[in-house]
Parts: sequence; structure tokens; C-alpha cells
Amino acid sequence: GVPGLGAPPGSRVPEGEEDGLSFLDFMLVGTEVLHSAVRRYESPEEHAFFPDRLPKRTNSLSKLDYPNLLSEDAAINALNWNKILYRKYLDVIVPAISNQGDDEQYGSTVIADIAVLQALSKRIHFGKFVAESKYCSNPDGFQQLVEANDADGVMALLTNEKVEEQVLTRARLKAATYGREPILSSLPTTKDGEENSTSIIAAAAAAAVVAAVEAVQNSKSCDASAQKIKGKVDPGIIESIYRQLIIPMTKDIEVAYLFLRCGKEPPMEYSSDRMSVDV
Repeated sequence: GVPGLGAPPGSRVPEGEEDGLSFLDFMLVGTEVLHSAVRRYESPEEHAFFPDRLPKRTNSLSKLDYPNLLSEDAAINALNWNKILYRKYLDVIVPAISNQGDDEQYGSTVIADIAVLQALSKRIHFGKFVAESKYCSNPDGFQQLVEANDADGVMALLTNEKVEEQVLTRARLKAATYGREPILSSLPTTKDGEENSTSIIAAAAAAAVVAAVEAVQNSKSCDASAQKIKGKVDPGIIESIYRQLIIPMTKDIEVAYLFLRCGKEPPMEYSSDRMSVDV
């Protein structure tokens, strides 16, 4: 923990836990306390990283009314993979996308961390909605596998490798397109007061296409040096994060959801504090 930080205003300190929060912990808990007051975590799409530290909402805002797209089983509603996501973010993702050193931009950094963590959390927990859709399309198939305690069979039945490869390609393309500085040398020059927005937009679009083509070509190359694209982060790293962490976590949630949906506790390897296949 960081000496002197204490507890974020309005948060709870769970019994038996000391207040030794890191700077990121402190900012994330404070953010969640604020967001919980305006009903963020009443949405089935949203999950807090520190639910035990959130106070009960006491304001007069009405409860949000969401369509019943998921099973109303309490155990399913309680599925929350943020503990393992948080650990993997700090231990795997941050070292993979960051340079070593200390730029002393602690406040700006944790604000960015929180935005990324919340986006990743929402992404992996969409697995609940995906699992419900897959269950509705083949309830008997999943029921038989769950009754046989065949977690591998459930995983195989819900897996769509073609869609996964499309997701990985899209992640690489987005990283290549948006994860680099604009190629200023390719932009047309303009004189003072001259409007040339059409040319600038066309040049920017062409640069994006070049980045996308490079990303696809490099993903197929066996040459390690060819797979390095200059930019804020190597697109291959983003793809590997999705391949090794984001997609597997999403599918672990789906397996756990489907077991509970079929009336059984998921196997221990699909507990919310671990990954079934660790990295």
C-alpha cells in the first residue's frame, strides 16, 4: 500500500482487511464508489473490481429496469472474473505493453488503467450473454454434457474457431491502425488559410490502409523481425493478449455460466479466481 492514502471517501473496509491499497487500488475503488452511486453496477453488463468495498446505495434514484436476457439464478448473477483479470492485467498485460522505467505520471497512468480495466471487464463478461444465447440454441446438448461433468465437451461445443480468428485479426488491425502516430510525411502541405480537408482525409485513410495491410502481412510472416510494426505498441502483442487472456477468460465465464444454467456447480478449474489454462 501507499502510506497516507487511507480509504477512498465513501468506501467500505471489509472486515479483516487492512487499508493497504496501492495507488491504482485507491483510485479504482474511489471510481467504483462514485459509479455505484449512479447505478453502474446494477447493469448486468457491469462488474465491480472491489464489490466488497462498495457501500449500499442510499440515494433516491429508481432501480434501473433491464430486459431479462440472462438467467435470474443468483449464482449466475454473482459470476465475476475481475479478480483474475486484475491480476493478469498487472502481471502480464502491463509489462507486455509498457517500457521499463518511471515517468512519474502516476495519476494519468492510473486513469488510463481504470479505463482499460473497465473496458476489458465488460468485454469478458459479455461471455454471459454469449453463453445464454448458445444455451438457448442447444439446451439439450449442453444439459447432457453438464450432467456428465464434461467441461471439455462444453468448451468444445461453445467454441467457434472461425469467429475467434476473426476477433484476433480485428484486434491486430485496430492496434496497427490506431496504435501508431499519423504519418505526417504523407499528409499534403497547405498554405496559410487554404482549405484542403479532402486531401488530408484521403491521405489519413491511405495511411490506415497501409497499416492494416502491414498487420495482415506480418501476421502471416515467419520472420520475427518482420512482425515488428513501429507504433505505440506491437499489434502482435495485442493479438496475443486476446489469444492468451481475453478470449480464454471469456470462454471460462461461458463454461461456468452454462454449468450453473444447467443446474450444476462448475468444476474448480473454472472458478472465478483463476484461468482454466493459465499463462
